[in-house]
Amino acid sequence: MTAPGAAGLVGVDAGATKTVALAALPDGTPLGRAEGDGANPKRHGLAVAADRIAVLALRASGPIAPALVFVAGAGLDRPAHARAMEAALAGRLPGTRVMASNDTLAVLRCGTADGVGLVVPVSTGGNVIGRGPGGRVTDRGHGIFGGGYVLGALAARAARAGRVSEPLAEAVRAAGLAWHGRRPGPEAAALAVAVARAAELGDAYPARLVDRWCGRVAGAVREEVERLGLGESPTVVLYGGLLVASPWLAGRIRAAVLLGAPGARLETLDREPAEGAVLLARDALAGRLAPWDFTPRR
Repeated sequence: MTAPGAAGLVGVDAGATKTVALAALPDGTPLGRAEGDGANPKRHGLAVAADRIAVLALRASGPIAPALVFVAGAGLDRPAHARAMEAALAGRLPGTRVMASNDTLAVLRCGTADGVGLVVPVSTGGNVIGRGPGGRVTDRGHGIFGGGYVLGALAARAARAGRVSEPLAEAVRAAGLAWHGRRPGPEAAALAVAVARAAELGDAYPARLVDRWCGRVAGAVREEVERLGLGESPTVVLYGGLLVASPWLAGRIRAAVLLGAPGARLETLDREPAEGAVLLARDALAGRLAPWDFTPRR
């Protein structure tokens, strides 16, 4: 039985389409879970995202007031974005310490014993983010080519120009996507499976997109292993819906990682990223959280 007045922790995985909040006591004992709509501030706006996160954090914690809420969020691509989210939540969660970071850092914490290594998403985004044994966080998390959105958006543009096979062009039409001088919305990521399938079947343009993504992954992994001092056998965590949806693409990305780091130990995330956010909350409460202060390179 939980002692009256005990303070809880909440870890929040705030994605583009779904947000999950997990509450626990500082010793890790689970308290509750809440799930709701996406809370990516770039897609939904900061105010809406903060509203959704606050509601779910309180719902997950129930009668146990959260002492600390850690948000691992999609769209929090720079420290400045995280600080803005923290400020927005401060007024919605008075008396609660709020911290935020990019969502991939929660994946890394969840997929490794010590939070050291690299994360390679095979999902909507294509960032490669990592943390070294000294606590340094990679600055190569931005601008990498790849991810489901890139595949889908460029396929929509190529379909308009007649540069893709008819099955892929039909998938673009069925999705109601078009590129008329402006990028498609986030829903373009839903085309990623069709693009990967077309590439697997030999459609030249999608195959080039996948090749380019894999080349960038290999280069980013090679560069960050050296920069972060991860050694000859770094842990690399792969995660995301495309890993399951397209085994062929998953195999290509795994091969790209091993091209960049031949001795890498590949791990596939088999837990909720929100569990990693809870672990980051526990680290923060204990004063063990590594600072996230990198400046993204252009």
